[in-house]
Amino acid sequence: MRDRPIDLDLRKVRYFVAVAERRHFGQAAVALHVTQPALSRQVRQLEHELRVELFTRSTREVALTPAGEQFLHDAKALLAASEAAQERARRIGAGSDALVVGFMLGTDVGPALNAFSGRFPHVSVELVRLRWWSQARTLLDGGVDVGFVRPPLETDGVDLLPLYAERLNAVLPAGHPRARDGEIALADLAGERVLEYAEASEAWSAVWNADPRPDGTRPDHGPAFHDMEELLGYVRGGRGIAFVPGSAAAAFPRSDIAYVPVTGVPPGQVALAWPTRRRSPVVSGFVETARAAVAGRHPA
Repeated sequence: MRDRPIDLDLRKVRYFVAVAERRHFGQAAVALHVTQPALSRQVRQLEHELRVELFTRSTREVALTPAGEQFLHDAKALLAASEAAQERARRIGAGSDALVVGFMLGTDVGPALNAFSGRFPHVSVELVRLRWWSQARTLLDGGVDVGFVRPPLETDGVDLLPLYAERLNAVLPAGHPRARDGEIALADLAGERVLEYAEASEAWSAVWNADPRPDGTRPDHGPAFHDMEELLGYVRGGRGIAFVPGSAAAAFPRSDIAYVPVTGVPPGQVALAWPTRRRSPVVSGFVETARAAVAGRHPA
């Protein structure tokens, strides 16, 4: 028989995350404005309630156990969902119509936002940046109401409206032999190390990193990056090449970097996504408006 779930104290969860991110009780206590003994006591109580050790402690370091690593991942999502729920309740309580729109770097949000504001001038719109590793989670946790995403993503509980295709670009150092080409075949990059999207799913890498290649082969892997600044730093430093959507390349022009369109690989896609169970009239209005606005700029 399984134990009944406990009611988690979010303050204890927040304390745990502070320690886990810093790997130091003293620094976490300063950041939280509590005493170190009080912080240690709260974390111990959380471990007791969960019936699992979250940290291994020694006189020199604090480290997460495997259970702690997993709980950190889930705790961040839990806290984010809590904050989003509070914000939604405050907005509704204030009687204001508002929409939080997520977007991936380089996605064409302008036409949809302008058209929506023209149709629904009373609705305030807030923009939130989405990341490849957390698109679906941010939608399901309520961090955004609707988002411009790049599939694939976990679609259980999420509805998708395909909008337009995006061609992959190879990101090369300006001195690369193929940097001045108008386009380059994927097969011609077979010997290059390819930077990895950090924390990306296999399905994401298959589309946006061409890994594996259409013929089933896999490139040698370079370092993992979390954003364009890291990616560009690695490419400039000769640590590997990368693949990005064409619109993301256009957002980061650099004299020492070349973006070359790639042939021999299917394009990726931009889609509009929203939680299936939370399609409000405001979200429906945005979806309908975005469909028409984007279709005018990106005909099939």
